[in-house]
Amino acid sequence: MQGTTEHGRGSRFKSRGYLSDAAENRRATVLKRQQESRQNINEALRCLQKPPPQGRQLSKFRPWRRPPLSSPEWMNYPPARLGSEWAVAAKCEGKRCVVVAAHGATTIRTRSGRYPRKGGPFTSCLPGGFESEGGKVGTTVLDCIFNPSEPNVLRAIDVMVWNDHMLYDCDFQFRYFWLRGRLVEIGADRDYPVKLTAVEFSTATYEAVTESYEYAKSLPGADGLLFYHWQVHYVLGTTPLILQWKDANCSEYFLEGGQENESQGSRSEEMLDVPHLYTVLLCDSEGMLLTSDVPPVVVSRAEAVSTDRSPAASEGELLRFRVLNTAQLCNVHESEVSEVAQLRIAGKASPVRTLPDSWSRVCVHPWTSSHGDLHFLD
Repeated sequence: MQGTTEHGRGSRFKSRGYLSDAAENRRATVLKRQQESRQNINEALRCLQKPPPQGRQLSKFRPWRRPPLSSPEWMNYPPARLGSEWAVAAKCEGKRCVVVAAHGATTIRTRSGRYPRKGGPFTSCLPGGFESEGGKVGTTVLDCIFNPSEPNVLRAIDVMVWNDHMLYDCDFQFRYFWLRGRLVEIGADRDYPVKLTAVEFSTATYEAVTESYEYAKSLPGADGLLFYHWQVHYVLGTTPLILQWKDANCSEYFLEGGQENESQGSRSEEMLDVPHLYTVLLCDSEGMLLTSDVPPVVVSRAEAVSTDRSPAASEGELLRFRVLNTAQLCNVHESEVSEVAQLRIAGKASPVRTLPDSWSRVCVHPWTSSHGDLHFLD
């Protein structure tokens, strides 16, 4: 009996040591990611604060390697406590962009660093967006939606910096109400060269989600729903605390189908039956095809999906793939590596792409195709 007791005590002691080491490893990992995130933010801010070049060099200017914006995952299933801890908004038509007010001027840049608005930098009412009489000019950075068909309108989703005040580490609930209050305070919705309005978010109750969905269905060019966790900090890159929902009813761009060169989807019900859908993946040094997740998900191997007519895959290159069997692709999400026969190289990705798709994007196709509508509210 005594030997058994000692053995039991020793086992418990060993278990505690193992758990302690595991906890320390997790803490070290979190601290490392936190440090890397801060470095990425500082690097992005340095790039954003640089004055843009003038003349012909402006169109070729690429200020960063990775977009200084957060990216949503695709909602494959509803998160827990959706109705109390999340916010929802209908996403209007347009491109996600970063708006920088600094050095007395305001610029708009897409994820790839391009300038989508003709005319170059402009004067705005944002702090840093106009020449100050006192000589001191701050910096303001916003996450916005820009629609080329409305070049004089910006719809602000989020704020990262306001008049040199860093807001990256503040939760979304604070940032959202701060942004709305400050835009009203400076009269951003007046007839300046560019009008600024805030995207309206509401707590994602059943009624709010249904109302946003119906609004998106009636909105020309709508692009689905955005869901933000109220406590999420502003994270560069893809985060599971920001989600997007798209289907044929509330988004015109939720699928790619038909011809390979098509960049937009269609509201047609025929799109739901198109088996050829597309995704973009990164080829690493070992020929593995990876997503943008952290850590990345290994979807397949380049050699397994290549054909004689396929372009040669090189390290660090983004490739576009045709998804041949989305149902099986979704089913193997629990596996470490998915079935390789479900992908076929369709060519190289667009040169403006800087990151591959997330895993949620890869496996969302069968979910929306087979269900559609707001089935997760049932």
